[in-house]
Amino acid sequence: MIMGNTFFSLGQAIDSFYNRVRDNPDRKDAHDFVEGLWQKYESYAEPDFLDDARKDFHAKTWEMYLGCLFLDSGFNLQKKTKKEGPDLHLLWNNRSIWVEATAPESGTGDNAVPEYRYNEVSEQPSDQIILRFASAIQEKFKKYKSYRSNDKAIIKPDDFYIIAINSGRIRYSLGAPTLPYIVLSVLPFGDLVFTLDNKSGKVVDSSYGYRDAITTAKSSPVPTDIFVNKDYAGISAVLCSWMNIVNRPKTMGVEVHVVNNPLAYNKLPSGIFPFGTEWRMENDTLIRKDQGEQGHG
Repeated sequence: MIMGNTFFSLGQAIDSFYNRVRDNPDRKDAHDFVEGLWQKYESYAEPDFLDDARKDFHAKTWEMYLGCLFLDSGFNLQKKTKKEGPDLHLLWNNRSIWVEATAPESGTGDNAVPEYRYNEVSEQPSDQIILRFASAIQEKFKKYKSYRSNDKAIIKPDDFYIIAINSGRIRYSLGAPTLPYIVLSVLPFGDLVFTLDNKSGKVVDSSYGYRDAITTAKSSPVPTDIFVNKDYAGISAVLCSWMNIVNRPKTMGVEVHVVNNPLAYNKLPSGIFPFGTEWRMENDTLIRKDQGEQGHG
């Protein structure tokens, strides 16, 4: 671990984003924001955190942002002493909440989210975006099973488990045309369909189609209905934010979406997180709740 009280250190880092935020005077606001987060998070970070941040700046600052958001919300964040296990460990009402942070990219090859096309009218690549979300969730669910499977299981049967996705590196993902992409990645909502009156041409009804999977370029299905599938009951919720250190909201957490798993073994109480927007299924109805200034109980 690089010693010192500051996040950034001298020398060329592998991650060019790290170098730009550290060295470019135009990024002073982002630089100072990172250092402010580090002052809060340093005592909780794993031993190699600063070294890893020089290799994947966005992923590690996402993890640190989350940790600080939970601290600011009054949660009891535990210090991470080794690399094994999920990224964040919270204690709440004498129970563990484990949070696995991930920051997927736009992908490569035939399944990649296409490059931005400037000064052109183009269709939103929603299927490719959802595929990036859904694939990231599948990857972290495999990690969850490994944390539960060995004799010295890190995650216990009554622990909560959250997958926290940052979409800041996925092109076009900020502007979902209907429901947030994180919702469309775990619940089987398809395209928004409108019913028109034959005579007036006015919209008289609307509903979402059904979609339980996204198909890859090689025709392999990746499920998007995992929160209506008991095989995924180990996941308590998924969380998503688009923030990065340069492009971020004025108020931390306001951009966050939390989708609760209605079939989870360990369901998170409604309103447990006093930030962002909560989504949950109740009696086959999708409920949206803006958390505002609620406490977490």
